[in-house]
Amino acid sequence: MIEVKVPKEIRAYREKLFFGLNLRQTICGVLAIVLNIPIYIYLRPVIGDDLAAWIIICIAAPFFFIGFFQYNGMPFEQFALCIIRFQLLAPRKRKYKSENLYAILMEAHHRKIAMERKRRESAFYKLTRRFNKRRKLKKYLELK
Repeated sequence: MIEVKVPKEIRAYREKLFFGLNLRQTICGVLAIVLNIPIYIYLRPVIGDDLAAWIIICIAAPFFFIGFFQYNGMPFEQFALCIIRFQLLAPRKRKYKSENLYAILMEAHHRKIAMERKRRESAFYKLTRRFNKRRKLKKYLELK
C-alpha cells in the first residue's frame, strides 16, 4: 500500500518541483551554479584551485541560505531581518519606564487652564469683553 506523508500544518506544505526541491530551492541552486561555474573557470588559472574553491563557497553560501535555510518557519530574509533588528537596532538593556496616563492627562488639563488664564488676562480680551457687555446691554434695553 502507498503511504503519503501529510504535513500537520497545511501551510508547511511545499510543492516539489525538480528532484525533490521546491521552486525557491531550484531557482537559488540554478543561480548559484550559473554564477559560480564561470567564476571558477576564470579564477582557477589565475589564483589556483584551493583559493578559487574558497571564493566559490563564499559566493554560493548566500544562495544556499536563501534557498534552503528556514528557522521556525521563517525564510532566511525574515530571519536575517529579525537578527539585525535584535542585535543592532534594539537596545540591549531596556529601562523600565512606566507611563502614568492620569498624570499625562492632568498635565494637559493644567496646560489648557493656564493658556485660558493667560488669554483672559490679556488686554484685548478685557476690551472685547467690555464691548460685548455694552452691546448686550443695549440690545436688552432696546427690547424693552
